[in-house]
Amino acid sequence: MSIALQLRQERGEIVAAMRSVANSTNPSDIARWKEMDDKQELLRQRIAATERTDSLETEMSQVRNVPRPLLGNEDMPGNEERTTPAAHLLALRSTEPYKRDFDVYIRTGKVSPTLSAAIEETRAMGAASGADGATLVPQGFEADLITKMAFHGGMLKLARTITTSTGNPLPWPNFDDTTNVGEWLTEGSGVGSADPIVSNVTLGANLLSSKQVKVSVQLEQDSAFNMEGLLSSAFGRRLGRTANLAYTQGDGSGTYGTITGIVPALVAAGSQSVLAIGSNLSDGVSTDLNSVGVDDFSNLVDKLDYAYQLPTNKFSFHQSTLNFLRKLKDKYGRPVWDVSLAQGEPDTIFGYGFQVNNDLAKIGAGNISVLFGDWNSYVVRNALGFTLVRFNELYMTNYQRAFQAFMRTDAKLLQAAAFSYLIHPLS
Repeated sequence: MSIALQLRQERGEIVAAMRSVANSTNPSDIARWKEMDDKQELLRQRIAATERTDSLETEMSQVRNVPRPLLGNEDMPGNEERTTPAAHLLALRSTEPYKRDFDVYIRTGKVSPTLSAAIEETRAMGAASGADGATLVPQGFEADLITKMAFHGGMLKLARTITTSTGNPLPWPNFDDTTNVGEWLTEGSGVGSADPIVSNVTLGANLLSSKQVKVSVQLEQDSAFNMEGLLSSAFGRRLGRTANLAYTQGDGSGTYGTITGIVPALVAAGSQSVLAIGSNLSDGVSTDLNSVGVDDFSNLVDKLDYAYQLPTNKFSFHQSTLNFLRKLKDKYGRPVWDVSLAQGEPDTIFGYGFQVNNDLAKIGAGNISVLFGDWNSYVVRNALGFTLVRFNELYMTNYQRAFQAFMRTDAKLLQAAAFSYLIHPLS
């Protein structure tokens, strides 16, 4: 039996015990429920980490040193033969020599011929920061950085994410054909026409900085210390929080570059909102409209055209909302939160997957607290890769050096009809 499956079974037993005391008003039972909830949450995190590690190990075992596609993560015929400077850089970053040279670079500042060539190509394309010592990070470092960014956000786990080999404006056409139907014909009759609703968005490449991370020279020179882990953790936290806020709440102003987050984009599109009625009509007990009830989830699903009601759709909400939903039951006593015991199968809410995003508002008057939909209809574009700058002299009076990461990114809503959102009444 796998470790993940053992953990899932252990978690399932705890959740079953939680349900047996969930409705008790006894102080000792309430304290016991909270203690068990803490245990199951730790197990959930261990399960997610274990299964993610297993998945990464499987993925890495299949990696080959071939050029990455110019758009997205899919294998596209013919890309292997691309010889553009950007494609060459993407291929170079996947090699073991590049990774070894990068490790030497962040420890000692020594730039190998391989890194030097990459720096010159990057500057020539206008994608580097312009500072001495700027270089693109290896793909392994980048993958670890993205994983940590996703951990500190949520949008990168939900949205469609593509990586392009340049930062040029990227037009993205999409269309909605849900209102059109075909026609029956008689012999010799003419045919009609019905065009889909075509829209177009352009993805840019806003520049985002991690700010500087200072490292003592002694620590940097310690060959036993994992410098890559230190930097990816620091940059992952900073970039993850900053980018996730933009992907969620960005209003397209200078504060967020040109990024319009999923919430403002849906509000601007109109017609996709569901007014929360709370749990007062669901469990027959609560009278608080600023809560979430079973009927709210049903209404969020029903709001979408059936063509967009996909089994892969997911809910997204703040962590405090998840804590509320763990205790939520319908008027027949059935829990909304369904704990999965199957390996590789996540927990569900109201039968659908979910993702916590702490940049969404909490349950409260006038707040938008829950999103639902097909997240392939919100796209995040990352351009080329992450660039790392090593500052050798700036903080040398304190015997320190500094590192700083840059990324170029944008995000846009493709199809508002693929989403619905829950908004609470003002009173």
